[in-house]
Amino acid sequence: MSGELSSRKAQHLRLTLEGDVGFATLTTGLDDVRVMPRALPERDLEDVDLSVQRWGRRLAAPLLISCMTGGTSQAGAVNAALAVAAQQHRVGLGLGSGRVLLEDSSAAGFAVRDLAPDALVLANLGAVQLHQYRAEDCRRLVELCQADGLVLHLNAVQEAVQPGGDTAYAGLLERIAGVCERLDVPVIVKEVGFGLSPDDVAALASAGVAGVDVAGAGGTNWAAVEGLRDPAAGGVAAAFRDWGLPTADAVAAAREALDGLAAADLVLIGSGGLRHGVDALKVLCLGADIAGIARGFLAAAAEGTDAATAAVGAVCRQLRIAAWAAGAATPADLTSALLQ
Repeated sequence: MSGELSSRKAQHLRLTLEGDVGFATLTTGLDDVRVMPRALPERDLEDVDLSVQRWGRRLAAPLLISCMTGGTSQAGAVNAALAVAAQQHRVGLGLGSGRVLLEDSSAAGFAVRDLAPDALVLANLGAVQLHQYRAEDCRRLVELCQADGLVLHLNAVQEAVQPGGDTAYAGLLERIAGVCERLDVPVIVKEVGFGLSPDDVAALASAGVAGVDVAGAGGTNWAAVEGLRDPAAGGVAAAFRDWGLPTADAVAAAREALDGLAAADLVLIGSGGLRHGVDALKVLCLGADIAGIARGFLAAAAEGTDAATAAVGAVCRQLRIAAWAAGAATPADLTSALLQ
């Protein structure tokens, strides 16, 4: 199983970098979100401080290198490059699926803590695999990755399109709640690029998660990835090229749902097709606590450590300039009041 899994993950990595895996016409919606520019910021750029404390780590900016790679030796160099970038710029790092690590604890690609001793590092596992793995396995995965928390990803459409995919989703919310109860690190639940509905956000909040990542539509389409990977899936995948809730709508709806539940401590991550620091500013103003970027950083990391570090640094600087040029000085200022 681990060899087959590793091969599939290697194909995923290649296709996300090289294939036509976007949406047909659906976009993130972020181009329709406009920030009100302030020609008189009335403070120096160097006085803008976007640092936040999340899950025991200090982030220099509310940014996360989102989960996307894992389960293949080819991902090792990519994860290493991203870890160096996360350490240098003090942003969060989400690792790819660690399922292969549970099957073979010697699997390469996940040992990044030495490269990022101060960074927020999150381990990752498919939530549907909780019918196979228990809380003790999740704890072991976190320990093997020396992670600060665990991401459980939801990929129902991808699994259904994928030949032999795992669609045993009955009772999954209860299993997620059990992991949240038994782990002594934060548990975050994310979609993989089709968006979380407000009802899903509310259900996950009631299950005790520490954070949700809406991972809205408009970026990488994982049904399209599976359609390219296996011709048998192509015909089915074609119907889902515009499936999902756009990122801008997903973030705004999730924030409204959480505010209605008075779930102020639950961290909302806004990701899904973000291209740069201005997109990051927009999702933060729409209500996200952290902005996540995956594919853009993945492409840079595939070129090496210097390229990854430069790409992450550019987004950090873009976000800082955008916040300053909108009149903001701290994360608390990043609200809908900055939007047109």
